[in-house]
Amino acid sequence: MLGKQKLYLRALVSIAFILMLVGIVDAAQFAYIINYGSNNVSVINTTTNNVTTNVTVGTNPYGIAIAPAGLKVYVANQAANTVSVIDTTTNTVTTIVPVGT
Repeated sequence: MLGKQKLYLRALVSIAFILMLVGIVDAAQFAYIINYGSNNVSVINTTTNNVTTNVTVGTNPYGIAIAPAGLKVYVANQAANTVSVIDTTTNTVTTIVPVGT
């Protein structure tokens, strides 16, 4: 299971950097990285490579998606059966959507 998590994290980081390079995301100066064991998302300034904040989300965040306009980040929380919606202008969770069973 740990190997799968490492592979997933590598893929996620790669995708985040590709999105920044091609300019798809308006929030491209920041990378949003899930922290499975810490139940949060690190916001990294890609210019300085420093963590600017950690946003608390649901239990065991496992997937992440950034809206095309870059204004929202969606985090799937595996153990909580929820999706946390992060506003990228304030880096706060604005909505928690129940999903799954």
